[in-house]
Amino acid sequence: MTDDTEPLPIVAHPGEASGLLAADSTAALDCWLAGLVHAQTLPFAMTVIARAGSICYWRWCGEHGAGHDVAPATELLFRMYSMTKPVTALTALLLEQQGVLDLAAPVEAVLPELAPWHALNHPTAALADSVLLDQGPTLLQLLSHTSGISYGDAHGAPVDQALARHMAARPTLAGLLASLSELPLVFSPGSAWRYGFGLDLLGIAIMRVTGKSLGEVMRDLIFKPLAMNDTRFELAYADQQRLAALFQLDQPGTLTPVVGEPPLGPVPYPHRGQKSPDHWGGSGLVATASDWLRFAELLRRVYRGENDPVANPAVVRRMATNQLPGDIASLLPEGPQGFREWMPFAGLGMGCGVWVAAEPSRLGWMSNPGEFGWGGYANTVFWVDPVADASVLFLTQVMPSDRLGLRFDLHRLAARCLE
Repeated sequence: MTDDTEPLPIVAHPGEASGLLAADSTAALDCWLAGLVHAQTLPFAMTVIARAGSICYWRWCGEHGAGHDVAPATELLFRMYSMTKPVTALTALLLEQQGVLDLAAPVEAVLPELAPWHALNHPTAALADSVLLDQGPTLLQLLSHTSGISYGDAHGAPVDQALARHMAARPTLAGLLASLSELPLVFSPGSAWRYGFGLDLLGIAIMRVTGKSLGEVMRDLIFKPLAMNDTRFELAYADQQRLAALFQLDQPGTLTPVVGEPPLGPVPYPHRGQKSPDHWGGSGLVATASDWLRFAELLRRVYRGENDPVANPAVVRRMATNQLPGDIASLLPEGPQGFREWMPFAGLGMGCGVWVAAEPSRLGWMSNPGEFGWGGYANTVFWVDPVADASVLFLTQVMPSDRLGLRFDLHRLAARCLE
């Protein structure tokens, strides 16, 4: 689309209730959505705001690249990438409540092949500069990214480079287990914070203790009771036309279609109806907007005290409680790095698979105390605001998530709507 092309219209979901938000605040959000698409920053964008159980705003703009008859709100499938993490976290917490999983236990209690563990003396140290640990990270530390496990980085420190090489050669869950058994942790568990494969490893632990695939466990505990019928790891060939097109943003205004699925470490999305042998707890789900809204609304309702067949308030409140002694910034071993543009470190705590607004006044975006949520690599994001009694969802399919800073603007505009 060029500047002299007529802008694509904003489309509203028929279920959107009118008059619940101020007209000037929704107009500002409309303008932002349309501007992103018209400038070719995004090909398609959707925002949903629900408050006290009512849909106040559900609108989208642009061309999603799936079949023309695919309904964007209920049928269009999005790659959720790291938004899979909160679902894995809730699954683990529910299993703990059932007595199936002990999150206080060391990882090797479930995955003994990972013992013994070593940790580097410094995150940038040589691989041999490590110490033997009496015990590895706990399962709970996998949830809070304080385990010492990273994602690997071909241009990073020696241990990150080694993990990146290992995973490129063996991009499977078995390869992840082998890599972690051969490499030291970046730091001693609990001493620092680093984003990494923790939730993927937790997914393996869940499968080990239940004897089921991660998708089956999630289906039984969460998806089926919530009627999240289109949320899954495995994509049937017949549903390929429902999958939104994926783009790479090379520079502002330059979107390149991604052919096939990107080599983002493991590739969790099967093709032509093949079943994936691996269900990655940190990155593998696809879902519709309507399905994910059901998940977000579950968290909102139950956090505020409603009991639900899926979860009770104690479980969700534990999920949304900061597990760190302070904020993430205070636990960064090498200073801020990675995805700074979409996630501020100062003032932000870490719950179980979700961020937590621990000190909103220090955040780079507008949040109420206790807000919690997470985002994904293709610039998807959702959060729950217990103070405003609201949930917010933003969906698009543009990689990577660290170049646009969309979530700062989205937080500001959503906060204005919810004033």
